[in-house]
Amino acid sequence: MNGRGLFRSTLRPAFLLPILLATALLIAAFKLGDIGSVIGRIQGITLVTMFFALVLGLCYLGLKFWQLRLLLADLKLRPHWRHVLLAFTVGELALTLPFGIFAQNWVLSTHSRLHFGRTSAATVVMLLVETLVVLLFLAVVGAPGWPLLSPLAALCAAGLVAFVLAILRFDRHVRRWARRVKNRTLHRLLVETLELVMGLKRLSNPRVLVVNILLAALYLAALTLAFTWVGRDVGLVRLHFLTATSIYAFSLAGVLLFGGLISQIGTVEVLGMGAAQAWGFGFADGLALMLGFRLVWTGVMWLVNLPLCVALWRTERISARRSVDDIEKALDRPGG
Repeated sequence: MNGRGLFRSTLRPAFLLPILLATALLIAAFKLGDIGSVIGRIQGITLVTMFFALVLGLCYLGLKFWQLRLLLADLKLRPHWRHVLLAFTVGELALTLPFGIFAQNWVLSTHSRLHFGRTSAATVVMLLVETLVVLLFLAVVGAPGWPLLSPLAALCAAGLVAFVLAILRFDRHVRRWARRVKNRTLHRLLVETLELVMGLKRLSNPRVLVVNILLAALYLAALTLAFTWVGRDVGLVRLHFLTATSIYAFSLAGVLLFGGLISQIGTVEVLGMGAAQAWGFGFADGLALMLGFRLVWTGVMWLVNLPLCVALWRTERISARRSVDDIEKALDRPGG
């Protein structure tokens, strides 16, 4: 893509509107939380906490990567582990962007020649399971300042399950539309959608769902443990693990229920500040908690994923170059 094409793509509403929304939300959060005092509190985060967050970040990524490999195996897809790891690191680096996690499916489609729709079933299940876990947690724990949160979370969880069951019955309609459509682009889109739905049907096995719910609960527990530790470092000394989990679960649910449509940056911070207030903390406390964790956790994710991504991308390019060279040598041989 040339410079002009790149500039035009950044002006598209699908790209521009989420960024503007995230910027507006961050500005609102800074005004509500007194950013000047918050910065001083964030500077108090210790090296011990950063190291602890790094260890928990490795646990989080390890469990999530294992989950992706298991889901691909359940779909009867077994790409090389390097391809999966490269796709996973790209997806984690793009996670905060709208639909960023689906970057891993694009990488799998280009490097392993797997259909985007089929591998997307694994990604969608990861998102659905994560959403269900946080909603069920909120339904059980709730928040003392919001009595309606528990029944509302339970209702959303039930609605999510009903929505998925309805989608699983949609494959016959998509198949019929795909046969009728003559436009090549629309036909391709319907075929990818059909592969996504068929993949979701294959992954709706109770054993698969139970295993993935447990994995999601474990890696989210690792994340919220780091969240709790950072919160105590920025001055929330009475922040307990259950309280911290409720705050982060609410902010995460608000993003996940949109299916990745909106950016996590800004949205998570504002929602987290509101949830922190429901637990008796002030806006400045909430902003210090959410912004401090954003900086620490983003640093951990980039520290781990970026070097892996660069190294694996180079390895893939070298492997591809060697394959081309081998073919050219074979063709140059007599009788080749």
